Amino acid sequence: MESLSNPPLQSPARRSLLWSLVRVGASAGLTSKALALKPKRNSETVYRILTPECEVQMSVEYFGSAETSSLRFRDFLTQRAFCASPNGEEDHTCAAQFSGSMAIAHYRFRSHRHSPPPLQLRERVLTIDHDIRMDPRPPFERLMAVQRETVSDIQAFGYNPAASEPKPLPIWCLLRQDLFLNDQPTAFLVVHWKHTFDAIHLLDVIPGDRTELVNT
Repeated sequence: MESLSNPPLQSPARRSLLWSLVRVGASAGLTSKALALKPKRNSETVYRILTPECEVQMSVEYFGSAETSSLRFRDFLTQRAFCASPNGEEDHTCAAQFSGSMAIAHYRFRSHRHSPPPLQLRERVLTIDHDIRMDPRPPFERLMAVQRETVSDIQAFGYNPAASEPKPLPIWCLLRQDLFLNDQPTAFLVVHWKHTFDAIHLLDVIPGDRTELVNT
C-alpha cells in the first residue's frame, strides 16, 4: 500500500505515460542509429509451438532500462524505417523522448504440407492487474499482417522524461495476450506479460486447444 508521504504519480496527460504495443508485419529490429541499444546478454527466449496448420517459432528479445531520443525502428526485410507514437500508432505524432523498457517478440511460421501459410496474426490484449496509481488501457484487438511467414510485435512501456518534473515512481501492469491465426475463433496461444519501467517480462506461454508447446 502506498504511503501518504510518497509523492503521487504524475497523470499520463502530464507525464506522457507510454503504454505501446506496436505491431509490425515483418522481421523488425531496432534502428541502431536512433536507439543505440542492444538486447540484454542471454536475454532471448525461444518457444516452438505446433498447431494443426503450422509450426510457430516465437522468440523474444528484451531491452531493459532504455533511454532514447525517439522510438524509431527498422524492418529488416523491407528496410522500411518508421517511428511509434505513445498510443502505438506508426508514423503519427511519434514519441519525442522515451525512458522505460522494450521487448520484441518475433513469430516465424512454417506451414504443414498442403496447408497455406497464415496471412494474419490477430491479438486480443486485456489488462488483468495493474498498479493502483495508473489507469489501465481498455481491452483492444489488432491485426498483424504476416509477410514472408514472419511477423514481429514490439512492446514498449515507459514515459517521456521531462527535465522540469521528477522521475515518476515505478509502476507496473500485467497483461493477457490472446493470439489467433487468421479468422479462427479460438486462440492458439495465450501469453502473459508484466510491464515495468525497468523491464518487460514474459511470465507464461499457454498453448490453446489442439496446440502443443514443444521444448527447444
